[in-house]
Amino acid sequence: MARQPDGRATTEGIMDEAQQNRILSRLQPDELNRILPRMRRVEIFLGDVIFRDEDVLTHVYFPTTCVISLLTNLADGSGVEVGLVGNEGFASLSALIGAGENKVGTIQHTGAAVIMDATTFRAEVRQRGTLFEMSMRYAYALSSQISQSVVCNVRHSIEQRLIRWLLMHHDRVRTDEFTLTQEFIAAMLGVRRAGISEAAKNLQNAGFIDYRRGHILIQDRVGLESACCECYAAVKNDFELIYDVSRAAHINASQTQ
Repeated sequence: MARQPDGRATTEGIMDEAQQNRILSRLQPDELNRILPRMRRVEIFLGDVIFRDEDVLTHVYFPTTCVISLLTNLADGSGVEVGLVGNEGFASLSALIGAGENKVGTIQHTGAAVIMDATTFRAEVRQRGTLFEMSMRYAYALSSQISQSVVCNVRHSIEQRLIRWLLMHHDRVRTDEFTLTQEFIAAMLGVRRAGISEAAKNLQNAGFIDYRRGHILIQDRVGLESACCECYAAVKNDFELIYDVSRAAHINASQTQ
């Protein structure tokens, strides 16, 4: 459950916070003013679970500085991360239709989000304005990320998967240094901690990262990208596409056919 920060957020503060989310920042002034009174800022902390399997979401989360992991769980309680949500999008797509969620949403990086009640979100989407358009584009990109993650988990080494994951996390936290334990990374990737430990050591020996007591420092971003499998670039391109109006035109056309 997200925790409300101390103090009451002002409208100006919410407006400023909303501009940090790439979807909300593209709304027209009349659209943003219409939903602004129904939004609030929350702080969310590492390990918080904001929704579980089969939850019907009452709020939609638009991350600004936090990162949300989308997990698919098995009956025995084990699971694996299939998607990441940062300031490029929102969680969760099921809110579009008011259906039960089929993923678990847990916080991977402490930070803030702007939340909106799901009823307001769906009402605004029905206006078929910018929020509707951006939500459809985002659904396309997120589905691409999830399917690419499945392929990557099956076909590529633990080291390549770790590199892809670090790059995706780095994109969303917008800082070169962050706190992540080997246990947490192993749980997200669905592998043993020993595998992550060996892969992280190899990346450190190559000078790509520095890893000490759960603190990761990205030292050579270019080196990481060169050593990564093709999955990272494929997903990144799809996400950049949704913010490029001219290149995204064919997505809108295919969705309305």
